[in-house]
Amino acid sequence: MDRFAAAVLLLVALLPGMALGDDADMRQLGEDAANYAMSELGFEKGDLNVLAITNAGYAVVDGQTTDICLDAIMEVAGCTPGRHNLVNVQNAPWKTLWFGFFNKETGYAVYMKANEDATGFEIQEKERIDADYVLDNVDSWVPGVFGHMLPIANIWAHENTPYIFMRAVDLHNHLCPGVSSGFLEAKYVEKELPIEDPLNQSYKVISCPCWCKEDAFQVMWDATPGKRGMYVKHISEVERVGLRDKYGGIDVAGIFIRWDGSTNTGDGLVLGFNWTKAQDLSNADTWPSWAYRLKEDEILMDSAKTPEDFVSTIMEFHLYNVDELQALEGAGLNPLKVLGVENGGH
Repeated sequence: MDRFAAAVLLLVALLPGMALGDDADMRQLGEDAANYAMSELGFEKGDLNVLAITNAGYAVVDGQTTDICLDAIMEVAGCTPGRHNLVNVQNAPWKTLWFGFFNKETGYAVYMKANEDATGFEIQEKERIDADYVLDNVDSWVPGVFGHMLPIANIWAHENTPYIFMRAVDLHNHLCPGVSSGFLEAKYVEKELPIEDPLNQSYKVISCPCWCKEDAFQVMWDATPGKRGMYVKHISEVERVGLRDKYGGIDVAGIFIRWDGSTNTGDGLVLGFNWTKAQDLSNADTWPSWAYRLKEDEILMDSAKTPEDFVSTIMEFHLYNVDELQALEGAGLNPLKVLGVENGGH
């Protein structure tokens, strides 16, 4: 039996596409990425100044999953979720596998893109990407392959950034002012309508209009569509502009409800977000998109403890029963019109 078992294991190891060989290849790729980063960026295992960013675990190469790359990064570089320095961005499985590392002490980063069969790297580049440097050199600096990880790395390094926000970035798979605005809106609601009875109370979001902010609520509050914590509804650009004009340049940012399941009642807010102010402070009229969006992310995170700098209440309301809640959630209804925030019928 021992001889038979050994023969079976050998056969499995030699068959193409089987788990033993796949794990070994993917592990080696993760180790190679970590070792390259440690060599180029000059850090040792466990350095808390270093962030690892990758879509490993989501990318699939020729039917092979890439989860084992994460193990290799954690074991070799010491970047882990527990140390708050591993960002694992979600991607569709057909996206190319990539790795990035950023050293906030030096401002330098490396980026690696795996080749088609993940036997090595098609791209390996090093660049200085810290916000102070790149924004001082807006006219000459070009993001290149670092465009995707540029805002992720710099906002991770911001002193106000909680790791729960980076988990929202994981879900959204990139960082932009839209996600940052959702973070501030969530902090504002937590101040104005705090959860006082965790067993019975939860937040519900009637997202109308929607933008990138919704992914922050799903992570920060567990307010997901599948658990009926979020309902997403579209309004036209004409409606959005009309609402902005109606409320003095403030964009309507959605409907937020603290729902009490024990009484089937809720307290709600319709929030506004001051995009005009955020963009004016970010040189949006003169800088290229990558630069003003990075600056805007920094400015919004500066207000992590004072979300009222950009978020305001357009309306307060109370829901007395489930029927009133469903009147906002229902298909074919514009909840902003139901509440009277926007003129017109349902």
